[in-house]
Amino acid sequence: MNPLDWMRFGSGGGVAPATILLDLLLSYVLSQIVAWLYIWTHKGLSYSRNLTHSIVIISMVVTSVMLVVGDSIARAFGLVGALAIIRFRTVLRDTRDTVFIFLALTIGIAIGAHHYSVAMVSTIIIGLVAVQLNFTGFGQRNTDTGVVRIRTTGAIETIEGTLAAWCRTYQLLSLKEATGGESEYSFEVRLYHPSDREELVTAIRAVPGTSTVSVALEERAEEW
Repeated sequence: MNPLDWMRFGSGGGVAPATILLDLLLSYVLSQIVAWLYIWTHKGLSYSRNLTHSIVIISMVVTSVMLVVGDSIARAFGLVGALAIIRFRTVLRDTRDTVFIFLALTIGIAIGAHHYSVAMVSTIIIGLVAVQLNFTGFGQRNTDTGVVRIRTTGAIETIEGTLAAWCRTYQLLSLKEATGGESEYSFEVRLYHPSDREELVTAIRAVPGTSTVSVALEERAEEW
């Protein structure tokens, strides 16, 4: 058999090298799309460069595994036993990261099983959904909600009057005695405008007897 025939048909009933190259190349391209989607749509502090590499590589690895298994049940059980030896102890900090890993696995399985249309259509449709959810702000709560903590010897009525001028709503969460005869108040507030945070702090500090003011707004209420 000449090299060209070997590339096209393989030998001994195995998968042809040309097929292996095509499958791995397609897996690489589609998993690259998934990795870029992860990069573009990720929010928060849990971003991991290693995860983006894993998305690409794991898809190609699963494709190779599927090519090895083929239609053989015996090989499938053998691989399950061999892979059971490996212990994956890395904990993903974000559930959304797990979704992208599963998508990469799905692509690898589909390509390894030669269901190319499933792999390509799934990547496109799920990718578009991920972009839509990200850029439409789906699931994001109000970012003008937060907590104000005040230490003061002033009257609560004066404090509440100041909060009423700057907040849509406010609610007392806790009250406890502090040192020096001061009282420490915690209010859940919703500002008219999140950009007014500094003005709110200045207004509360102007209340006689106030020593400490802190405002914590939900700048990004979602977890990712």
